[in-house]
Amino acid sequence: MKFTAIALAIVFTFGCFGPAALKTAAQSGNDYVALYRLYNAQNRDRIYTTSCDEKNTIIRSDGFADEGVAGYIASRQLRRTMPLYRLLLSSGVHFYTTDNQEMTNLSQTAGNKSEGIVGYVANSQINKTVPFYRLLGSDRHLYTTNEQEKNNFLQNPGNKSEGVAGYLWSSGRNQCGGGGGGVSPIPGNFPVIYAQANFQGPAQAIERDFAGSGDWEGNPHVIRSIRVPQGWYLVLYEKRNYKGKSYNLNSDWTPQPGDGWFGRIKSIKVYQGKPPIQPR
Repeated sequence: MKFTAIALAIVFTFGCFGPAALKTAAQSGNDYVALYRLYNAQNRDRIYTTSCDEKNTIIRSDGFADEGVAGYIASRQLRRTMPLYRLLLSSGVHFYTTDNQEMTNLSQTAGNKSEGIVGYVANSQINKTVPFYRLLGSDRHLYTTNEQEKNNFLQNPGNKSEGVAGYLWSSGRNQCGGGGGGVSPIPGNFPVIYAQANFQGPAQAIERDFAGSGDWEGNPHVIRSIRVPQGWYLVLYEKRNYKGKSYNLNSDWTPQPGDGWFGRIKSIKVYQGKPPIQPR
């Protein structure tokens, strides 16, 4: 399938991150590196990046939440791969495309600027890869490897599928820490905790067991809502280090004042599949 506009609108400060930031990650010498996904709840923008510097700066300064690893992308040109290009448009948003002609046309348009290659995606489904779906909403594109997220997105009136942009690997190197080579990611989102109800405000992805943090005990945040992707199970605890009363969770949750768990969550165990303990 030929794509004429593979795009993802994102907020990005070009003064801090240009082609050099992308080049560093893409030429690290690791065949497959993590493609990080970040989300800004205020303007509904997402960023996909392999750059640790960019990832950390956006989280720290621009209000983005870390949604974990979407998948793994080749850091160099391999057989049966194609580049994923990134451009900064005159409107101040970014576009991603695997179509070289589209990249060339857009980069030659006044006000647009190429920011190089993020990495390389497989051009067909091969061993240990998952589809990187391309979806179009009313005003922006979304890329995802998560089947449930894709299906939920397509249920919204006006949204549509534009096929598969490419294929990401299901294992690789987490170059920003938190896992070594061969550690398999979960295709799509990780669970995310939010400081406000209804999945708003400052957020943090929970990629693995969360033993507790002062940042989420009232200074400055309290856990007010939790996103739980399909296939994930959480066990919430009222004390740090998985102690005290617990509560099992396998769907999105936003406790209200008066709920017994409102403001009480201090640590979280993370599972794929049914957790080994029963709800209390």
